[in-house]
Amino acid sequence: MPKTTFINLREPKKKQIIDAFLREFATRTFDEASLTVVVKQLGIAKGSVYQYFEDKLDLFMFLIQECSTVKMKYVNSIKRDDYPDYWAYFRVLYEKGFQFDNENPLQSHFLHNVANNLHSPTIKELFRDMMNQTVRAFEQMVKDEIKSGLFRDDVSVETMGFALYKVGLSIQEQLEFSGIINPKESIQNNTPVYQGKKQELLRVVDGYIRLVRPAFDKP
Repeated sequence: MPKTTFINLREPKKKQIIDAFLREFATRTFDEASLTVVVKQLGIAKGSVYQYFEDKLDLFMFLIQECSTVKMKYVNSIKRDDYPDYWAYFRVLYEKGFQFDNENPLQSHFLHNVANNLHSPTIKELFRDMMNQTVRAFEQMVKDEIKSGLFRDDVSVETMGFALYKVGLSIQEQLEFSGIINPKESIQNNTPVYQGKKQELLRVVDGYIRLVRPAFDKP
């Protein structure tokens, strides 16, 4: 986490530094990302980075936390109990994700590229830990739906939780594969990942809901 020297920076300077590193990690993997390139862009000494953070990984983890905190404000603005079933809630999560992307494009690009960053050999254990946390969260969702009598209970929670996790990845992968979104192009143009693509996004989400809902819902 950031050192006191970074915390005490004036907000405009702090934002400038954060935004510069967000862009670097949004376009490159962790091992490819260059602190040297960014500090040159910022016009500061490379040693300044180590006055602000312990190392590159410390900086990366800070960025993950910062962006995740912003996104969770959107996610937490809706409650599962306000929707008749999990799939209505699931769809609205993507609507909130679109809003987050539209209002915080740089943070959205960073999070969009986190999976690629975490495949870097240097931080493969971090990737495993974060993946485990994410899958556990989906498992808890499954448990809650089973408890409510809405999800089937004849398949293990572990299998269903992992399947839900993969559904989210598949939606993102299909959107890129089909050319609906092009993160590399949109970040160069300083535009959101999903700019102008809300209907296309939700159409894909609706397709996955129709496909997987019968596999999860209790008969």
